[in-house]
Amino acid sequence: MFTERKDAAGVPSARKGRARKAFEAQLDAALGERIRADGTCACDLSPALTDVAWHGPAGEVVRYSSREAGEIVAWVREEGDTINWFCGEFPGQVADWISDARAGSGWNWTLA
Repeated sequence: MFTERKDAAGVPSARKGRARKAFEAQLDAALGERIRADGTCACDLSPALTDVAWHGPAGEVVRYSSREAGEIVAWVREEGDTINWFCGEFPGQVADWISDARAGSGWNWTLA
């Protein structure tokens, strides 16, 4: 923690969130329109993120809890919050249309 501005001088970011940011931006670009157009597609996304390890093209790994998955769905849908999009009756179930779209951008999945 920095108590003064000068304490932060020259200190780079650890970039801990870089893989998640890349995954989420690509997810929105690849699937966002379909998810915004159809609530059932949004409900497919929640279990596809919960208890799943998504492996990126550079070896990065991204995982989400059920709460975090709901937050991502709400963010992509641009409405609601975690509770609105908690569709977690089948965590770890990745619909083919999601798997295929993500594989096209270099992301593959395994159960976490």
